[in-house]
Amino acid sequence: MVLSVVTVLAVAGCASGAGSTGENARDAAGLTQAEVAGMSLEDEFGLASERYVKMQGLLEEAQLQISDGSWVWIGGDVLPVMGGANAYGEAPEGANEDNSYYVRTSRNVKLKGTTGERADLDPMIQYFDEKGWESGSMKIGRNFEARADTGDGWWVMYTVRPNGQYTVDVYSEVFWTNDSSELRLAIGKRDVTPFPRESVPGKYELFPSWSDPVQP
Repeated sequence: MVLSVVTVLAVAGCASGAGSTGENARDAAGLTQAEVAGMSLEDEFGLASERYVKMQGLLEEAQLQISDGSWVWIGGDVLPVMGGANAYGEAPEGANEDNSYYVRTSRNVKLKGTTGERADLDPMIQYFDEKGWESGSMKIGRNFEARADTGDGWWVMYTVRPNGQYTVDVYSEVFWTNDSSELRLAIGKRDVTPFPRESVPGKYELFPSWSDPVQP
């Protein structure tokens, strides 16, 4: 891998658990395990819904820097990922797949006439700079990638490829939960709408409501 960092990236967003340990370790939302332990499953479901909407807003804004046309989905977005760590940021001390999760989303777009040039990152890098986010770029194999730390527990990444397939990814850092499997089941058993093959920025699968029927 050839690495060429333009701007030094922080290891984790300011809301993460870096620098705190044990019971004081805070997650991407600034919460400790003890604070989350006092929540019901319904409370956690509500927080997951808010984080999902936040993620979709970040995705839409980033997509619009590149194209307002149709983008192809890379899997569904609704279910959180059992955590401990993710591709970016630092998980709070003690986080694992049972007691934490993160959320992520990705979209692909095929841009006519593009061949994955490094300069194709420039619109996204300019956007990162306008937002005041710490960002950097690198070459990975034949692809170029720009990524930014929003400073509040989120990461936005843009990848350009020689075949013209360009991707925007949004990841959260890690959130505490009382039981990641139980939370995923609570969401998944209420989520019966299949995600679309593609959509324009700002169009996404609605997060289920707690009052929705629970499927067997």
